[in-house]
Amino acid sequence: MVNKVVVYEALKRIETPESDSRLSSFIKTSGQDSLISLLIHDVFGGEILKTHKNKSWHFYNMIDGERVDFTKTGKPVEKNGFEDIPSNPDDIFFDQADYSTFFMRFVRAFEESVGLDKYRTGLTA
Repeated sequence: MVNKVVVYEALKRIETPESDSRLSSFIKTSGQDSLISLLIHDVFGGEILKTHKNKSWHFYNMIDGERVDFTKTGKPVEKNGFEDIPSNPDDIFFDQADYSTFFMRFVRAFEESVGLDKYRTGLTA
């Protein structure tokens, strides 16, 4: 079971102005929705889905049978306006080094949100 509120708060924390400006630029230029859906897929599993939006693709997730778009509120979303076209990580273009930094920052923010940071041993990003 994914605590959507904690995930959303961790995502907000790594996208703040205090974040590394290079990372913030990477998130914006690579497509925030695609990177977040890839991150959620890599951490929590589930499916990556996509839908047409403004002449491009919009990516989101399906976790435990529930459609979730973490670029919005992190809450379940109704099907209205979502085509639920199956996707996969190969549909998402990204720089691996920058994604690794994004991934580790999320893990750190998530750990802090749930109080696991005191158990961290030797993780760096």
